[in-house]
Amino acid sequence: MLGVVGVMAALVMTAAAGAEAEDGRGEEGGSWRGRGRTYVGVAVPLAPGGFALEGERELEEQLTATLGLRASFNPGQWSRVFGDPEPAYLRLGLEPGVRFYVRGPAMDGMWFGPRLELTHAWEDSRREWSVGGALLTGYSVRLSQGFTVQGALGLGATYQPALSSLSAWTVTVGYRAQLSLGWSF
Repeated sequence: MLGVVGVMAALVMTAAAGAEAEDGRGEEGGSWRGRGRTYVGVAVPLAPGGFALEGERELEEQLTATLGLRASFNPGQWSRVFGDPEPAYLRLGLEPGVRFYVRGPAMDGMWFGPRLELTHAWEDSRREWSVGGALLTGYSVRLSQGFTVQGALGLGATYQPALSSLSAWTVTVGYRAQLSLGWSF
């Protein structure tokens, strides 16, 4: 858990350093367009997977690198009020990826890109890892004062161990959808 907090802190510090560096090299008229822009936001789940803190950093004019820290949980027996309980679980994930902007500049246009998905789950008394990937396409819109909205749809696959230790890993293919709200600077 401390490792996740450390990665989050490093992401925020990198974003802050990028904003300070950009202040000194703005274009004429104070335009926000410049190399090294950063986005930090929260992804709202439109598909299963939990909430995520996301960061995106411009590498080239049409290329960005992304990092998402995802968390989801179910309190288990506490949810009996709402029907049959599912087992209690906690899932933490790391999602690095890249985005290629095909329309508009980086962080303000249509994009597509692959994403790696690594997850560690604690479910009842079991612990398990899963690994997967997704190909996403989306659109980023930068509104006033740097407020940014990003939407994404895609398809992904997850490889995870089967319930019994005698069988092989299983593959789950499904859709990915998310809406992310945050700031770019």
